[in-house]
Amino acid sequence: MKAKGNRKIAFVLQSTSILPLLLLGIIILLLGTQIFKKSMYQEVEADLGNVCRNLVTYFDALYPGDYRLEEGTGGGYRLYKGDHDLTTDYELIDQIKRNTGLDITLFYQDTRILTTVMDHEGHRIIGTGAAPNVMEDVFAAGKAKFYTRIFVFNTDYFAYYIPLKNSSGNVIGMFFVGKPTADVDASVQSSIYPLITADVIFMIVVSFIIFLYTRSFTSSLLQIHRFLREVSAGNLNASLSSEALNRRDELGEIAHSVVNMQHSLHSLVEQDSLTALANRRCGDQRLKQVVHNASANGKSFCVAIGDIDDFKKVNDTYGHDCGDLVLKQVAQILRRHMCGSGFAARWGGEEFLLVFEDLDLEGAKKLLNEILNDIRSMECRYDDLCVSVTMTFGLTPGNTSNVTELLRTADERLYKGKNSGKNQVV
Repeated sequence: MKAKGNRKIAFVLQSTSILPLLLLGIIILLLGTQIFKKSMYQEVEADLGNVCRNLVTYFDALYPGDYRLEEGTGGGYRLYKGDHDLTTDYELIDQIKRNTGLDITLFYQDTRILTTVMDHEGHRIIGTGAAPNVMEDVFAAGKAKFYTRIFVFNTDYFAYYIPLKNSSGNVIGMFFVGKPTADVDASVQSSIYPLITADVIFMIVVSFIIFLYTRSFTSSLLQIHRFLREVSAGNLNASLSSEALNRRDELGEIAHSVVNMQHSLHSLVEQDSLTALANRRCGDQRLKQVVHNASANGKSFCVAIGDIDDFKKVNDTYGHDCGDLVLKQVAQILRRHMCGSGFAARWGGEEFLLVFEDLDLEGAKKLLNEILNDIRSMECRYDDLCVSVTMTFGLTPGNTSNVTELLRTADERLYKGKNSGKNQVV
């Protein structure tokens, strides 16, 4: 009876430990999948939006003048931009299609004039119209919009539309940049499969160890369970006890594995992939925590927003690979100077947020000028080129607990610096 009772207790312990762990693993998998998918969709939106905006800028720079529609000498209508006839000028959009796989369309009002989208016979679908909801959302409203699902000639797309305006400010058409939904979904699925595999393997391994060592490992397993529950609830800063981490057996290895998984999720959610700085979401959360702590203990802090001067010119002149290299080197300088004095986050594009902890305005200004001097003297080696940049910073003391007001003040001072010569701290 005693042996049977022990087997029953072991079975109960195994069941009550394994089942919650499996459930937790599924929750983490579902949450991680949704977070990753959302992140991928946001990245697609950003990429399509950048291509759209660059197309508008490129056309404006290459063909100065307004868009206009004129009747052709041989009948039909021709679309001009300034003195250039765009009607059959497919070279640029076809090149982008070959390089990126993205489809591009130029609309005059609601009609496709230039497009890379083909019908089943390989003919461009020029002369066809835009969807009514797009005309209402983009053309009529005069605002760019991203669609996660839009049907274009028998194909679903992730699409970004941006209105085209003449010098008068009137909307005369639209640019469309789209990526087939099937391509996006395939990319998302191929990226998620390793996460699913890792999660399944992790659950199998942990369940097997629990099955073998239920009695001796109950305490550590419960600690790991609590840790995973905190992570799945969104607490990526949760800590696992030293009792589990210091074990010299399989359970200790699992403890380190789940911490590594936490670090991976932490990086995925809170770290900017290019610069390795905190991303905007993480920067915003950390700033709120600094403001809260300052309100509680009365310590000083300052907030700055910095922007690389004329960064678009770097990208346009030397290419985006060079621009990415500049961003990385600027981030290294920011990280080095901010270590022990606060933190830096990539706020968006070439813009950075800097939060100085336990520093008054004069101290923050001094450190910020040291950062600026290092950036001025930075030499970014790209191929045989040496690229130099400057930055402009807007700095404000933490004299309010209103985060929105702090950011607005820093941004206004950045804007002031941009308009008064750049390359300075305001």
